[in-house]
Amino acid sequence: MDALNASLAHLSRLAMQCAESLSAVGAAASDPQFRAVLAHRANVQRCAATELAARAGAIDQSDTPIAQRRTVHAAPPADSNELSLLRHAAQQASRAAAAYGALLREPLEDPDIRLLLAHYYRGATELQRLLEQRAMEFNPARSAATGARRSAPPVH
Repeated sequence: MDALNASLAHLSRLAMQCAESLSAVGAAASDPQFRAVLAHRANVQRCAATELAARAGAIDQSDTPIAQRRTVHAAPPADSNELSLLRHAAQQASRAAAAYGALLREPLEDPDIRLLLAHYYRGATELQRLLEQRAMEFNPARSAATGARRSAPPVH
């Protein structure tokens, strides 16, 4: 159970990092509708972080081994542009999805935890796709050229 608690605490930290990166993108987002989507998704990630931390028993215990093992992923500088913040947030969502997936592949005795993790995994993968799609929209000419190159037959 200690390994599961440590994994849940790690997932909690990843969800919080994801929420923070979404908030940073939201602050820089030029589209008000997308800003609202990001604010909602950041709130969902904060709720996930809180719930996972509670399940791990890691809330406000700054002197515990779980809190001491915090992994810090460097955030982009505060003056980053929207595209670099989007990419960073997509990377955070990717890390979270990978961690959820890894834990879901483990044998879990509690079906409620499995269901909860599957829900958060689905949310993280959807978030990753949303952010990557939005990042691709920043440079549509490059995306179209890449797609055209892939579909064109080779020249001999």
